[in-house]
Amino acid sequence: MFESITIGTSALLGHEKGLRTVGNNLANVNTAGFKSSQLGFTALFDQQAGGGQGAAGSHAGSGGSGMAVGGTVVNFQAGQDQSTGNPTDLRINGNGFFVIKRDNEYLYTRAGDFSFNDKGALVNSAGDAVQAMGEGGALSDLVLDKQLRSPAKATTTLKFAGVIPSPAAGSTAALADVTVPSITAVDASGNSHSLSMKIHYNGNSEYALTISEGATTVGTGTLKFAGAYPVPGFNAVTVDWTPAGLAATSLKFDFASDVMAQPGASSIAFASQDGYAAGSKSDQAIGSDGLVTIKYSNGQSSTGPRLALADFDSVRDLSEAGGSAFRRNADVVASYGYAGSATFGKLQAGHREGSNVDLAEEFSNLILMQRGYQAASHVVSTANEMIQQLFEMKR
Repeated sequence: MFESITIGTSALLGHEKGLRTVGNNLANVNTAGFKSSQLGFTALFDQQAGGGQGAAGSHAGSGGSGMAVGGTVVNFQAGQDQSTGNPTDLRINGNGFFVIKRDNEYLYTRAGDFSFNDKGALVNSAGDAVQAMGEGGALSDLVLDKQLRSPAKATTTLKFAGVIPSPAAGSTAALADVTVPSITAVDASGNSHSLSMKIHYNGNSEYALTISEGATTVGTGTLKFAGAYPVPGFNAVTVDWTPAGLAATSLKFDFASDVMAQPGASSIAFASQDGYAAGSKSDQAIGSDGLVTIKYSNGQSSTGPRLALADFDSVRDLSEAGGSAFRRNADVVASYGYAGSATFGKLQAGHREGSNVDLAEEFSNLILMQRGYQAASHVVSTANEMIQQLFEMKR
C-alpha cells in the first residue's frame, strides 16, 4: 500500500507538470510565433516484480510503479496569419526560420514582429538582432546605418521634347529665335540652377544653340535635322558648365527622341534631367525575397541587405530558448539561404505568424489533466485510509 501511495504521488506530480504545460500554451495563445507543446507520459515498470505467468497466460505479479514524464514535444505547425499593417512585420509562407542573434548566440524563430531601431538595425520585439546574409554566406546584423542618406548627384544629361519651328516649303521668311527658359540643372553639391537656351535657325535644317545661366553664356552647339527628325551624331549638344565654387562638369543637351522640326508654332520644352539633391531615408520596405529597399526624400531608392533564413533536416533538432525562439542542438548543422530560393518560403510583409495554440485541444487537455490529477489523488487518499485501517487493527 505504501507503493500505491508512491504510484499515486508520481501521477500527481506528472499531471501537475502536464497542467503547467497546458497553462503555458493557453497563456501564450496571443504570442507571435509561439509553438505549443505537449507533455508525454510514460509508464514505470518494476523489473523486480513477479516474473511467472498466471492463469490464462497472464503475467504473475504487477510490475507497475507509476508514471514518469517522458519529455515535451513541440508542435512546429504554422501559426495563424495575422495582418498587422506594419511593413516591417514579416511572415514566412512555407519552410524556414528567421535567424536572430541574442547574446552572441544564433537563435531561430518564426516570429516576425520586427522594426528598425534608432541605430538603423532591424530587431524583434525583444531587441534581438535580425540577421542578414551576404553573397559569401556570412551572417551579419541587418543594419542600414550606412544607407541613411542618399548623396547628391550632378546633372549629366538633360532631355527635351516638343516641336522646333522649321520653314514651310518654299518660304524664304526668317524664323524667329526660340527661347527655352527654366532648364533645371543640379550641381555636385545638390544645388539647383536655372539655365536657358536660345535656338536660332541657320538654314539648311541646321540650328544654333546658345546655353546661358543668367547673363553668362555656358556654351554653344549645333543641331541638324533630316526632314522632321534629328540627324544621329548631331542630335545632342555637350557643353562644359562650371557652377560657382565648383569644378567644371559636362552637360549633354539631348534631342535624340521626342523632338521634331516642322512648320508651325514652337512647343519645344525642357523634359527631364538626371541630377538630384542629397536626401535622407524616408522609408524602407522588405520584399518577398527578403531584400531591403530604402527610399529617400529626394525620390531616389537603393537596395540594402537581404534577410537570412535557416532550415534544418528535422525540427526535432531544435530546443526552446524562450521568446518564441529556438536553439539548435549540439552537432546540428543549419542550412542558410534566402526567401523564395531552394526550399525556403517567400516572405509576406505587413503580416506575422501568430501562435499555433488550438484552444479546443488545450481545453480538452485541461480536462484530462484535471481528471488524471483527481484520480491520482483518490489513489493516494484510498491507500492512506487502508493503511490507517491496518494500524487500527493492531489496537
